[in-house]
Amino acid sequence: MISFGAPWWLLLLPVLGWWVWRLGNAAPAAAITHSSTGLLVGLGTPPRNGPGRVLRALRVLALILLVIAMARPRVPQGERPDPGKGIDIMMVCDVSQSMDTKDFSIGAQKVTRREALLQALSSFVDGRKNDRIGMIGFATYTYLLSPLTTDGNWIKDVYKLVVLKNGTAIGDGIIAGVNKLEENASRSEVMILVTDGLNNAGNSPMDAAEYAKQRGVRIYALEILDLRRMQAAAAGNSPLSQVATKTGGQYFQASDTAALMQIYQQIDRMEKREFDNNRYMLFRELYLWLLAPAALILIFELIAGNTFWMRLP
Repeated sequence: MISFGAPWWLLLLPVLGWWVWRLGNAAPAAAITHSSTGLLVGLGTPPRNGPGRVLRALRVLALILLVIAMARPRVPQGERPDPGKGIDIMMVCDVSQSMDTKDFSIGAQKVTRREALLQALSSFVDGRKNDRIGMIGFATYTYLLSPLTTDGNWIKDVYKLVVLKNGTAIGDGIIAGVNKLEENASRSEVMILVTDGLNNAGNSPMDAAEYAKQRGVRIYALEILDLRRMQAAAAGNSPLSQVATKTGGQYFQASDTAALMQIYQQIDRMEKREFDNNRYMLFRELYLWLLAPAALILIFELIAGNTFWMRLP
């Protein structure tokens, strides 16, 4: 459907109609006095389709096109997410050597925990085109694998190629992720923390969670566990569960690739509620399709009125 970006210009159309009506009713004063004007009626009546009427009609048409063009006719092209209204997501991922344990499956093929996580992470990143995503790796030390970026392929490649190390400094990973988010703290901030072990180096995860809470960073904590260790009764006592609760996020457990995929899909749905409310409408402007003909008509009227259709006194 066609709409107008500046519809108030259309108020000139009635004024233009009144002006055309006035031109049609105006007549010059009589120049010849005669007892009978019957013989002169034919001489004083211009032909209905003469050059003068054509030029006047062209001028009116050009003015109508110009008025409509100023009203900016346009057709909608659909809604688009506003890139300035997305969210910042920091992936804080375990890069300890235990992530190379080959106890997950993709189809019929046995894969490592890192490979299974990469598949779930890739699907998540591909669906967040307008969010900025960064990545922190942690083992005994923390590593900035990627600053915030909209290049999802870089995020996937860097985790695939990182060299795994010893140790699991979960608290330090959280703090490093919060600090990177705070460097550009202009949007909603989310952290997705993934590990398959317990903290054994650096700061306490609970102290790090308090640090994240004070800075408004929401943490989704995902713990990769062997199926034998996954007990519903113990889930609430997990340090990662307490980290997520303190920051307003959620805690998840995964023991296979399907669970990882479902968890990332659930996080994706939850974090799109704010994102989808910030949208703007794109339009294709049509005014050029009116300005160009109006300009050509005025040029033709000017040339014709001063050359082959020129009126002589």
